[in-house]
Amino acid sequence: MKNKSFYVLCSIVLLTVFSCKDITQDLSNYDKDESGLGKKQALNLTNEWRNNPYKLNVVYFVPNDLDSIPNFRKRLSKILLDAQEMFASNMDREGFGRKSFGLDLINDSLINIIYIPGNFGKATYPYEGGSGAVKSEVDAYYALNPSAKKSEHNLIVIPTYNSDPANPGGPPFYGTGTTCYALDYVNLDAKNLGIGGDIGWKATVWIGGMIHELGHGLNASHNRMNKTLAPTLGTALMGSGNSTYGISTTSLTQATTATFNNSQVFSTVTRTDWYQAASVDITSLSASVASNKIIVSGKFTATKPVKDGVIWHDRSPYGGNQDYDAVQWSTKVIGVDSFRFECPLADFYDLTGDYQLRIGFMHENGSRSTYSYLYSFVNNLPDLSKVVVHNLLPITGWSIIAADSQENGAPASNVLDKNRSTIWHTPWSSAQTPQPHYFSVNMGALRSVKGVAFRNRDNLNGAMKDINIYSSTNGTSWSLVKTAQLIQVSGSWINVDFTSVLNTQYLKIESTSSWGNFFYSHLADFGVYSN
Repeated sequence: MKNKSFYVLCSIVLLTVFSCKDITQDLSNYDKDESGLGKKQALNLTNEWRNNPYKLNVVYFVPNDLDSIPNFRKRLSKILLDAQEMFASNMDREGFGRKSFGLDLINDSLINIIYIPGNFGKATYPYEGGSGAVKSEVDAYYALNPSAKKSEHNLIVIPTYNSDPANPGGPPFYGTGTTCYALDYVNLDAKNLGIGGDIGWKATVWIGGMIHELGHGLNASHNRMNKTLAPTLGTALMGSGNSTYGISTTSLTQATTATFNNSQVFSTVTRTDWYQAASVDITSLSASVASNKIIVSGKFTATKPVKDGVIWHDRSPYGGNQDYDAVQWSTKVIGVDSFRFECPLADFYDLTGDYQLRIGFMHENGSRSTYSYLYSFVNNLPDLSKVVVHNLLPITGWSIIAADSQENGAPASNVLDKNRSTIWHTPWSSAQTPQPHYFSVNMGALRSVKGVAFRNRDNLNGAMKDINIYSSTNGTSWSLVKTAQLIQVSGSWINVDFTSVLNTQYLKIESTSSWGNFFYSHLADFGVYSN
């Protein structure tokens, strides 16, 4: 009965039944193999990462109109144990020691795989949008069998939906948060890697793809092997490694290893706050070119300790699934609040066009805070003038003296609290007040202002796009100082420099359009700098 989600040992055959008694049974030491027999976990393990307190949950999920693929447990075990060793050697090369992800083992060559029969047929779990339905049933299984869940990280493998073994496909195959999805088919076998022909090529594509998606499920982002390292380290797993895995050298980059260093299943210690919300505030940031390197340095404050920093340089088009070509570096935090990256231009593949620079702060509890900035290459050199965070003037004594409209619970005063979780938002739930929108600030005294800074919330729909900036000495008569367009980024401060230093007490910010052409506008934080 494939629509049941737990198993009990009855005689020597593992049957699926519903029983209140069995809901509390610890099934973590059992696995449904291809013969249907249960296997007890061995005690005499020598696996190097056997003592990791957190293990990757490996789930074999079978829609009720499909069967499992023969020998899935042995084949998947070999693939994942090989990946475990590959990850460890790469972590060691990058200075983190032989760390790798933990696996729940039956013995040194077999993994405890959780077999979950789906409640529905494969049509309920399509590639596009089907992962949610799968995950809900996996979570329901964990609710009934909490001891089976060894960490927050899941690799969920689903049999191919195609009957043709030479043309596998159909189920979800991607990473979503700490869970990733892959497929199984008859030739998904480590012995087929590198043998050539169609069988060997597909083994690389689907096994390499599985390990690539596993990287996402362990928190890693796309990136490319830096140019000077490619001749020795080959292709980045989190780049196009699914086309080289098992054929030619495929490696983890600095960014990927630094990310894994803070992943729960790589940890050798326990903590109670894994992946709880954490944040970073960059208090100063500068970028320059020296000795043919981009130097990015700064200071920050964090709500959870940060051990590692990562920087990506992602050429346009950037972000989302367009970041496979992002070159990257990692660094250890200096003390508890400073960082410095050195990015040689020789490691870039293209010194032209527009780039997005992203800085990631890897919190010890596995969370990541990321900030992005835009810059361009001109005559093969980067113009980094916009990659900067200014020391903002203190806001003590400042106030909002006017705002054209605001949503209940989202007043304009929120832009002065330096807290991204609180925002100013013009009405959206009832009245549809059209653009423009504005707020006016009294800085309490005459200030020397070189420019103003804006910080968005994460949801950029309706973020201010085109703006006018006005100045006043009395708060009633206004003069236009600057017209600008704010870039569409979240988290990072967006700076607008004035042509010359302005002496003023009052500023008015007017939004004339928003990203997405919405009738409303919003903003998380506003600041002023004098240098």
